[in-house]
Amino acid sequence: MTSGMPGLHLACAAAVLSGWVLFGPWSALAGDPAWTELASLPITVSNNAVTSVDNGDGTTTIYTFMGIIDPLNEDTITPLSFRITLPGGEWESIADAPLLNGLAKIGANAVTVAGEVYLIGGYSVEGFSETTEHRLFRYDVDGESYVELAEIFFEVDDTVTGVYQDRYLYTVSGWHGPFNDNVRFVQVYDTQTDDWSFASSIEQPLPGLFGHAGTIIGDRIVYLDGVNTAGGFLISDRVFVGQIDPRKVGDVTEIEWLEVDPHPGLPTYRAAGSQGGTGDDRLLLVGGTDNPYNFDGMGYDGNPSLPLDQVLTYDPSTDEWETIIARGKRPPTMDHRGLVRAGDAWVVVGGMTAPGATTDQVWQLTLGSTPLPGDLDGNGVVNLADYAVFQGCFTGPGGGPVDGQCIAGDSDLDGDIDLIDFGAFQRAFAGS
Repeated sequence: MTSGMPGLHLACAAAVLSGWVLFGPWSALAGDPAWTELASLPITVSNNAVTSVDNGDGTTTIYTFMGIIDPLNEDTITPLSFRITLPGGEWESIADAPLLNGLAKIGANAVTVAGEVYLIGGYSVEGFSETTEHRLFRYDVDGESYVELAEIFFEVDDTVTGVYQDRYLYTVSGWHGPFNDNVRFVQVYDTQTDDWSFASSIEQPLPGLFGHAGTIIGDRIVYLDGVNTAGGFLISDRVFVGQIDPRKVGDVTEIEWLEVDPHPGLPTYRAAGSQGGTGDDRLLLVGGTDNPYNFDGMGYDGNPSLPLDQVLTYDPSTDEWETIIARGKRPPTMDHRGLVRAGDAWVVVGGMTAPGATTDQVWQLTLGSTPLPGDLDGNGVVNLADYAVFQGCFTGPGGGPVDGQCIAGDSDLDGDIDLIDFGAFQRAFAGS
């Protein structure tokens, strides 16, 4: 906070605000999307499998499994796994994720179906050899163990997963380790019968994708971007929507695929895609990079891959995209395996902030529920009571962080309540 600001500024502010009050208070606009930092992970990590479980009592448990600690050192691929219960919890260790031939994995997916957590795919690295996981596991919360289930037909990593009817787990395309190529298969696991089936394969791009993003919203599958190996490790900007045929009762394998226009902004690789839809049934897409790489953050083209400061939403029912500008100082990240729900918010766990640099930071994105800077007391109205709060922030002691009610007054997010913030406060008070 600033200290010792000239009294003239505050006197002028009081005079102006007093004049505005004659016109009555204005309602604060329901707010901007905003990032909030949560408790940090015990380790820095990226390429970790993440999911969340709604506990039904207003709390959410987030799980993170495996990943890589130092992308420049394959020996730091780790089986370490953790969970946190929100709101207000701290991270705690859980049982290490299963190894593959004695090695930990990256590129796996975690999925929640009917309150149960499943782990699918991933690959281990040993020198120039990469092996894709063929087993499916369910994490047993009570036993702190992993239950092995039916093996997938074609093992995949860096895939897109989705959940349908809170029963079926889908994998869409992905990297196939034994052949070191992509596959176009869509594979469906029935959690009630422990059986796999093939669904209608993706039609484009061939031979398939890895590092793409997507999910299932209602009875539509969305997948987009990622890397295509035809002609080299080239990024794709193509977007597809698949309609799971609801007319065939009991048959969830028939999918009608349709290509739609590319999204705004840059194409993405290993972005954090939402697991399921937002409250208004949209896909949410955060970060990633437009320069594909293996696991170290250096592009296949020899140039460093840089994370995108990009947040998008997509409505598959209307084919509408929206670019989201969120308040907060979250650094851009890439190398993700999903974006998980926590109540009405979405959480990014770890990631890579630059080539070879992972983070322990955990960030929560709240869509449309943060008040504008003028409503400092949070009562939905901007009036002289908010000015009294703002004045205390403006003239408060220096040297400390902007906290409490003052956070809502820091419009430019520089950690300091100054004349720029006062201008934003004026505009909010005037309803502009």
